[in-house]
Amino acid sequence: MQRARMAQIRAITTSVVATAVRAEIFALPRKHAHRPTRPLSSWPLDSDSWLLDFGSFLSLLVLLVLLVHFVPMDPYQKLLERFKEVQLLKSTSASLEWDEQTYLPKKAVHYRAEQLSYLASKAHLLGTAPEVGEWISGCEQIGYPEDSDQAPNIFHWRHDYELATKLPVAFVEEFERTAALAREAWKDARQAAYFAGFQPHLEKMVNLSKQKADLFGYKASPYDALLDQFEPGATVSYIRPLFTELKSALVDLVHAISSKSSDTEPLAGHYPVSEQQTFNQLIATALGYDFESGRIDTTTHPFATSLGPNDQRITTRYDEKVFQMSLYGIMHETGHALYEQGLPKEAFGTPLGSAASLGIHESQSRLWENHVGRSASFWDRWYPDAVRSLPDLKRFDPATVIRGVQQVRPSLIRVEADEVTYDLHILLRFEVEVGLIEGTIAVRDLPALWNERFAELFGIKVPNDRLGVLQDIHWSMGALGYFPTYTLGNLNAAQLMHRASTDIAGLNDSLVRGEYRPLLDWLRTKIHRHGRRYLPNDLMARVTGEPTKAKYRIEYLREKYGRV
Repeated sequence: MQRARMAQIRAITTSVVATAVRAEIFALPRKHAHRPTRPLSSWPLDSDSWLLDFGSFLSLLVLLVLLVHFVPMDPYQKLLERFKEVQLLKSTSASLEWDEQTYLPKKAVHYRAEQLSYLASKAHLLGTAPEVGEWISGCEQIGYPEDSDQAPNIFHWRHDYELATKLPVAFVEEFERTAALAREAWKDARQAAYFAGFQPHLEKMVNLSKQKADLFGYKASPYDALLDQFEPGATVSYIRPLFTELKSALVDLVHAISSKSSDTEPLAGHYPVSEQQTFNQLIATALGYDFESGRIDTTTHPFATSLGPNDQRITTRYDEKVFQMSLYGIMHETGHALYEQGLPKEAFGTPLGSAASLGIHESQSRLWENHVGRSASFWDRWYPDAVRSLPDLKRFDPATVIRGVQQVRPSLIRVEADEVTYDLHILLRFEVEVGLIEGTIAVRDLPALWNERFAELFGIKVPNDRLGVLQDIHWSMGALGYFPTYTLGNLNAAQLMHRASTDIAGLNDSLVRGEYRPLLDWLRTKIHRHGRRYLPNDLMARVTGEPTKAKYRIEYLREKYGRV
């Protein structure tokens, strides 16, 4: 309907222009009056024989302005331009947040909070303006084919617009300002191992998150509304059965394996930060990370961020006694960055230029960190390079290193956990978050509750808040609903690797040689290039033949660690 109307308008305006030309809007200047008149078929006019007098120029200019005014731009093009502007604001905010977590002076935090709040409100206003809804409706009336690039962009713009317009701009400003201050309060409280210093900030973030859930709306649990921000389509009722199946298998496996594991760090030594950095950069490069579009920095909590179509940065933290902390932090964040670097750059700022979900994003990081990095073949290939970069590692032969990185031992810190016990950390956080948002758990009770449930799952007494409830940054950011995506990522990673081993001829041989391009190319084709074209479970079904399942993760862990 709208396409036909636009074509009709263009036909009318073309006729008007032709009539105006025939009415001699283009007049022959007096000084060239002696020259014979040239027919219109002789266009284009050469500057020596035909000139536009000033009055006629003004007439044409007025006509063109009227045409631009009365012939509307394609609503899809308007959306592209608007969300490009929104993305400029969001990427600027991401740059400021990266700086806040890496190099920002402590006294600059409060002003940074104001900057982030301002940018967030401007982006929110631009993205939720009434005309945006009108343009989306205009695109929906056109009815683009399902296999077009326009269709998925419009679908997600509508979904995101409906949610965003439910948040008043004052709420967005308050949320961003509170989160910026809460992040700094969390850093101080974590350093001091003193939860009470962070408690009032967390209470504000939880209350704001509850308000957000109410504003978004939900059918069953308010947590569903928050979860949907990170994993579209996921709900508590969908996740809990998956996690229950996984938990049952993990508890048995951990009990069988960890009873045979040492209580000491098997590869402890002296590994200067500079030596770790050399080896980490070597590995990140080998995996395919493009350093011309990224860099590695140090932070309190490792993360990856995308600041532009060619700016994907990663961070890690270091322990000079344990090189694995930074190495596997780098491999994890490199997995995230590889996904971002594999998204279509021309679509940056649109849904097709964005990741499908955090559960899919985590599948990429966990795949490279664990399925590749904690394998025996990885260390068979990289052991000689590792001992050149980390001389103290020479005290351990390759077999000992492999046993060391594959040791299963319940531990306090999530990001340092082995790949078998890791999901138990997430299952704890999932149940705590659901309780906080549904109102069955109070923030003031968190330390005691955390310590009690941690002891039940891991059989370990939590010595202080820094090693317990304060270890993660997520709650200070207001990212409640984020944690389940880590375990969804583990499930997806196992399922994807199971499929890749079928699709890629000689995959295991290439991994043994340290040639990771075949696997990366497969992921780029199957996952990265699609952006948000498909919902997470639909994408997994397209790639693997079925939606996310727990069985592949369970089978992978039993096969890999059942022999330990």
